[in-house]
Amino acid sequence: MRINLLTDAPKHNLALMKLSAFHKQLGDEVYLNMPLMPVDITSASILFESTPLPFANDYGGPAIPDSQPLALWIEQCKPDYSLFNLDYSLGYTYRPCFRNCDFCKVGSMEMPDIGHHSIWEFHNEEFDTICLLNNNTFFDTRWEDTFGEIWEAGLSVRDENGYDLRLLDDSKASALKKTKWSGELHFAWDRMEDAKQIMNGLELLREYKINNAHIYVLIGYDTTIEEDLHRCQVIKDYGQTPYIMPYVADKQNKAFKRFIDSFMWRKYTLVKQAWRNYD
Repeated sequence: MRINLLTDAPKHNLALMKLSAFHKQLGDEVYLNMPLMPVDITSASILFESTPLPFANDYGGPAIPDSQPLALWIEQCKPDYSLFNLDYSLGYTYRPCFRNCDFCKVGSMEMPDIGHHSIWEFHNEEFDTICLLNNNTFFDTRWEDTFGEIWEAGLSVRDENGYDLRLLDDSKASALKKTKWSGELHFAWDRMEDAKQIMNGLELLREYKINNAHIYVLIGYDTTIEEDLHRCQVIKDYGQTPYIMPYVADKQNKAFKRFIDSFMWRKYTLVKQAWRNYD
């Protein structure tokens, strides 16, 4: 059979990579993002709600309400890394996050399981880098096993989803410091009510000399511009870099994101003074 896989994912889509592996095991021909090609089955995994839904036999992904996980026998397939021409491994050692934040889709998505998994379930030994898609690695009671496997294999880690500053302690900060990273580390400060825990985490980053991390800053949800400026100031004072994530892309929030992305605030002691002078 001829199988067409469609997605709006800009870099990779793990579900489609597993579907591709499954179909190739059956001897099927698999194509990616070829909507006009005559095929037997089309499957779509859509990330963004703004994406027009293509014609497909079945749909999944964060943009699809009540999206279901892959069938277990497909979920257990090693990803087909040739589908997106990746040169790094991609997968989960732990899927859930129990924060249940209103602004995040993770809590509403059905997980295939909530157990711990080894990197060897998806790691390709030809690669020297691994990308973990875990939604909150430090909720996993066996998070040390994940890092231990990575260290033993001598791998670098691509960090795309980030780590929870509120769960950071000495052992976790030490593990992050020991790990080889491909690119910057990512954390987040979404809510003002978490300020004390976030600052404790930032203090640990400074203590363990984990520098130049990107801290996602959610704006346009339940904070004021003054609170947004305050969070960016604290992050700057701890030697880290704020990265703005607008929940509502109105004129002010888009301007504030452009302001932070411009890095002109680095010339100022106070971020709020830089914002006043920003044209």
